[in-house]
Amino acid sequence: MKTALKNTLTAARRHWLRFQMASLEIQIDGMAEAIEAVDDPLLRLRIGTARAVARRELARLRAEYNSTLPAGKRVVWGWA
Repeated sequence: MKTALKNTLTAARRHWLRFQMASLEIQIDGMAEAIEAVDDPLLRLRIGTARAVARRELARLRAEYNSTLPAGKRVVWGWA
């Protein structure tokens, strides 16, 4: 019973992390589109800074997701 509960909680955590990663990837893509449409240099700098923060958070979430996988079953990610 204890193992089943632990596996269920790990699966739920993994699902939540995948949702967060997908949301951040969508946000980063949206920022890339927005930066092309903006003419103000200050606003472009702010969007670029926000993208850098989002990429860092995405890397952290990917590492946390990989830590929930069993040994020998790691995912290799492409560029964010």
